[in-house]
Amino acid sequence: MKNHQFLKDKNYLLLFFGKLVSGIGSRVYGFGIGLYLLDLTGLASSLASYISIWAVVLFIAGPIAATFTDRWKNKVRVLYLTDYGRGIVYLLISLGVWYFGGTGNTEMVMLVIYCGLVVIGIQTAFFNPASVALIPQLVDSDELVSASSIMQITRSVQNILGLSLGALLYITIGIVPLMIINGLSFILSAFSEMFIRFKVPKNIERIKKEAETFKAEEETVGALGYIKRIYNDLYNAVKYMTVDAKPILMITLIILISTTLGAPWFSIGVPYMLKEYFTFAEGFKPEYILASAEFAEGIGIILLSLVVSAIAVKYKIYQLIRVGGTLFLFLGASYFAIVYFFDINVFSTHTFVYTFVAINFVAGGINAIVNAPLDAAMQKYIDPSKIGKVGTLMDTFGSLLFPVTALLAGLMIDNISMYIPLFMMISGMLLITFISFKSKELKKLV
Repeated sequence: MKNHQFLKDKNYLLLFFGKLVSGIGSRVYGFGIGLYLLDLTGLASSLASYISIWAVVLFIAGPIAATFTDRWKNKVRVLYLTDYGRGIVYLLISLGVWYFGGTGNTEMVMLVIYCGLVVIGIQTAFFNPASVALIPQLVDSDELVSASSIMQITRSVQNILGLSLGALLYITIGIVPLMIINGLSFILSAFSEMFIRFKVPKNIERIKKEAETFKAEEETVGALGYIKRIYNDLYNAVKYMTVDAKPILMITLIILISTTLGAPWFSIGVPYMLKEYFTFAEGFKPEYILASAEFAEGIGIILLSLVVSAIAVKYKIYQLIRVGGTLFLFLGASYFAIVYFFDINVFSTHTFVYTFVAINFVAGGINAIVNAPLDAAMQKYIDPSKIGKVGTLMDTFGSLLFPVTALLAGLMIDNISMYIPLFMMISGMLLITFISFKSKELKKLV
């Protein structure tokens, strides 16, 4: 660590600090807003709508924003302008929620939150690619991997502090102060980023080459034509996987099943179950149960990731996927059992809470077991010239399908049963297990 020059670089540290501060604010707010929407309406569909709007905005604005951001030379300006913008919008949202919430106008509160979310999502679509593109301008090429790894630490810190503070602050001070804190965190981040200054960026030859490529493409097809080319790339990625990379097609299918059938239960079903469906014994607050479960899942991911990295060389990729698929069956059955037996009063509150947190720890470990070979397969078997297109394709289909299943899950919880998204999750795990054992293409991943 002492030899890493980028850790002594003022510009890198300013970027690191800015992302850390705004990320903590966002994680705290993200935890609180879901609980607030459930408290405000009592409807799972309100939380599902919030999640779906965010996904759709990023899906539509993401490729367009990335196209233009890549062409703008001053990435730093993009960062601090969008951070200032998001900070101001969050403060305006807090004002609207405070005013309309005080008058009891729930519809206007929801409208303010959803409209603000659209504006924030658009700005985030510009911020993300600019942030990624800025790091190579601040760090020498031989230290890029280390710099990116250090930057990933911010996510772990954000999750730990976000979960710890999110539940506590929401219970003690409410959603409006959380919105103000989040807004101020973005403004502080923007202020930090304003001091990132350099005359000559690192990796200048690479940057010049990329600029020349963009200029040539723009002269040939124009900016709008380049955007169209992005969507043509998605078609080519589908063609590549269905013809030349069928094992990767199976990997993509597993990821999409997990995203579309499994994620709605964890992002919508679980918060609704804890906040609205179940009543807990005195001393057990739903907010703390949810925070503890997510924290346990994060610890499970970290610990099992270390284990998998140590033993992975002894096993083939498809074998690890099969192990994960088998454990998915156990996980689905465990979730159903703990929820159902508590629902019919077989389990006490103590038994449910401790077992539920433990199951989430196991879930984190299983995710680590499955994600490691999936990532390895992507890196090992995809043509390097197509890996970006394939990744974009996965994100695109996930962004298209998840909002649909999330909204359906919310509506079914409100109108039919909370168990519907739970059954969706279990069916998704069954499909993943079936694919992991029956797919001949997956066996090619060694």
